[in-house]
Amino acid sequence: MEKKALSFDVITDNITKQLDSSRQNWLFGAGISFESNIPLMIPLTKRIGSIIDGSGQTKNIEIYKAISSELDEKCHIEHILSHLGDLIAIATRSKSKSSSIASQSYNQSELANLHGCIIEAIGETVRYGYSHNGTIELIGKQEEPIVEIEHHQNFVKAIFANRSNLLSRSKLTFFSTNYDTLLEDALALEKYTVIDGFSGGAIGYWNPVQEFQNNHSHPNRCLLYKLHGSIDWQRDKNSGLVRTRYGTKYLSKKSDIMIYPQATKYVETQKDPFSFLFSGFRTALTQTDDNVLITCGYSFGDEHINAEIETALALRNNATTLIAFIQEAPDIDTGVVVNERLDKWLADKEFHDRIYVAGKRGVYYKSTIPHQPANGADLMWWTFKGLTNFIKTNDYE
Repeated sequence: MEKKALSFDVITDNITKQLDSSRQNWLFGAGISFESNIPLMIPLTKRIGSIIDGSGQTKNIEIYKAISSELDEKCHIEHILSHLGDLIAIATRSKSKSSSIASQSYNQSELANLHGCIIEAIGETVRYGYSHNGTIELIGKQEEPIVEIEHHQNFVKAIFANRSNLLSRSKLTFFSTNYDTLLEDALALEKYTVIDGFSGGAIGYWNPVQEFQNNHSHPNRCLLYKLHGSIDWQRDKNSGLVRTRYGTKYLSKKSDIMIYPQATKYVETQKDPFSFLFSGFRTALTQTDDNVLITCGYSFGDEHINAEIETALALRNNATTLIAFIQEAPDIDTGVVVNERLDKWLADKEFHDRIYVAGKRGVYYKSTIPHQPANGADLMWWTFKGLTNFIKTNDYE
């Protein structure tokens, strides 16, 4: 007998039960910080281009424009940095210590200088904020930052209120691709201790084995793995990797911020600290007991992270369930409904019964045909604010 298809309400109830799980892993992307005045990739790219263009550094302007002209129009700052990183690697290996862009040769030092300036510009933009709604441009500055923390604090309050009876026997782990410090700041303001791999005080030193392995059992402590680094991480030639106080004289080289916003991150993830962080991500996804990975603000654009998730889902006896809160990004020409990666997973009979996609048009389960509420309304649970409201009230609109 053919099984009756699950209804929207039944599937949504299943998602709610997963959000009550005692073993949760959250993966966040840039989308959760958008309403906090930290730009998404396209506006960030335009902002970095403006900073470089207004820097007065003629060679940086020339190289940046040359690289941009060689890349596809859809490319953003990650692709520019990836391309620049490749050129630096070629220059390092070559006899001439240079690389060519559009028949023009640039030496290793010139390329590295631009790379450092871009990293610094990203750090400044993320730290102080930037917003452009098409008509009004807001630029955060050291003396007048525009970054808000309200949405992150509301999320922290909601998720812990939802788990108050389970807190003593729960394991809650956060993974983030974001460079900002909003999540750890919000956790601290709500009196939860953040374990991020660093020991020390306001300035911390990288000590992941001690921190991650011995500090996860206390109910008021949360593990945070920042998979792509952070604006307050810096590689110091004497002290190694440190978590810094911003603006100190003794740790002042902003181009040494430890972020790797590149489209091809695989090589960097094989090095410390990223090798350790990704190992923690891999372990968290590989569980034989009930386990859930919940994503928000993550568009599944990072192939290395996607590969880790897919490998885990495909493992025999793995009990991890994926719940993705995400707005659909359809492509009529190719038939993509949600996005290329999630469409593929929803069609994979090996594990699609452990995947829920909560989108704007409905919820997807074992199919790219959305299950919709009775009133057919657009759903807002895919946004960070909407997800917080869903956790608090079960209201998905």
